[in-house]
Formats: sequence, C-alpha cells, structure tokens
Amino acid sequence: MDDFAIKKRKSYGTIMVDIITHQILDMIDSREYKTVCEWLKTYPNLRVISRDGSVTYNNAITNAHPEALQISDRFHLLKNLTSYVTEYLKKRLKPQISIQAVSQETKEVETIKEADENRKLTLKEKYEKIKQLLLEGRCKTEICRSLNMDIRAYDKLIAMTPEEREASFQTKNMIIHEEKVKQKMERVNEVRELKRIGLSNREISRRTGLNRNTVSRYLDENFNPIHASYGKKRNGKLTPYIKEINEYLEKGVMGSYIEEKIREMGYEGSASTVRQYITDWKKRRKNISIEVEKME
Repeated sequence: MDDFAIKKRKSYGTIMVDIITHQILDMIDSREYKTVCEWLKTYPNLRVISRDGSVTYNNAITNAHPEALQISDRFHLLKNLTSYVTEYLKKRLKPQISIQAVSQETKEVETIKEADENRKLTLKEKYEKIKQLLLEGRCKTEICRSLNMDIRAYDKLIAMTPEEREASFQTKNMIIHEEKVKQKMERVNEVRELKRIGLSNREISRRTGLNRNTVSRYLDENFNPIHASYGKKRNGKLTPYIKEINEYLEKGVMGSYIEEKIREMGYEGSASTVRQYITDWKKRRKNISIEVEKME
C-alpha cells in the first residue's frame, strides 16, 4: 500500500499493489483513516502488507486486519537507515578537520590556476596582454612563459598585419552571430520599408508573418539586433567547481574521481554535466594544439 497525489498538496489517494505480481489490485481517492479502513475490510484474505511509515495506514491496517503482518517497504527502510547513520556520524565526527598547508603544493596549485586562466583567454585577449607586457619591458621569452604561449605562435601573431590579426580574432561563434545579426537587420529593413510606403502594422504583420509586437520593436529607432545576453555566460551548478576540475584535469586525474571529489565539496548536479565539461575541456586543448600548428 502507498499513497499518491491526485492533485499535489490538495488531494491524495491510496493504491494497493500485489507484492508478488506487481500488478495494481485497487485504488481509492482517499488516504483518510476511516475510508482506508473500510476499503481494506473488503479484502479479507490480506496476510502481509508492505507500507511506508504512515501512522494512519498503520492504524487502518491494525483495525481492518489485526492478524496481518505489517512490513516497511524497501525504500523507507533504506531512507531511515541512511538518516540514522548520517545523524550518528554527525555526532561522532568533528565538524572541521585541520590540515596543515604545504608551501610547495600551494605554489604548484597557484601556478596551475594561473596557467588555466591563461588558457581560457581568446587570441585577441592574449594579444592585448602581449602589448601590455611589452610596454612593461618584458622580453619575448618571459611573455610566452607568462601566457603559456608557444614562441612560434607569438612570432606569427606579432608578424601579422592589423587586418590579418583582426581576421584571426574571429571565432566560429562570432561569425555565426554576425551572420544572424545581418539576417535580422535585413528583416528589420523590410519591415521599415513597408512602413515607409504607408502600410499599417497589422498589414505588415500579415505580409511578413511576424507578430505585431515584433513589428513594433523593429520599427523602433532604438532597436538593437544584438541580443542583450550576447557574450554573457550564465553560471551553472558546475561553475563554482571549474577551477578545481581544471586542476585535476591538468594532473591527468580520471573523470570519475573528479566527480567524486566535487560532490564531496557540495556539487549537486548531474554526472553527465561533469562528463560533458571534461569532454569539452579536452577538445579545447586539442584545438589549441591545432591552431599552433596552423600558425607555424
């Protein structure tokens, strides 16, 4: 026996399932003591009844079938066991454990973090940093070491003309976005041209198939075809643990171990999200290597 929601937080029913065959025997639209008790009495042959921790069900079964054996279902047995063990461990274990930091390890972690941040930089951002470091009087070797950049890639970037350099800064996503903006502006100009020749917003909507609200937005002189959220990254459940994941990946740690560690740190997202990030990270590393080879 178990309850189920007919309308969540509003009304509930009770279902009876055969333990052996797993087939539904009966259902009623209530979980109230009196109704359940009367319902159970219509089944005089009940000998073993599995249920959750409901006091109402306990009392109804006791009244209807005092000789029947009542057992807790597997889910609630495990749930209760987990809760009791958790509370026991909380009482027995210290809430905080002091770990003495090792200076050399700390230095290595900081180096890994800095290297990882540099790898996230786009080619344009790296070029801007190169110019800044040159103004500070840094030599080529120092700059390449600081930005985790191959010297040959550095030479290639510096030798480019401003036009060639600007073209190399264009990523695939940027090109796709520019094309979408261009297509949208063509649509906007079409709407404005129809308005210029005297058509109403309703007629423009009918001819173009656009919503009238969209037509009104396109006619607004301040309309911007670039989406307000373009270029902005939204934080996900994995975001707070990105640095730690990257550090483990740099050390060649397996994905299953990484997931285990970040869950200990509080990560509650899905395993597939972790796997996808690790796959994308490896692809980025591979693409960087390909870009360097092309620049050679």
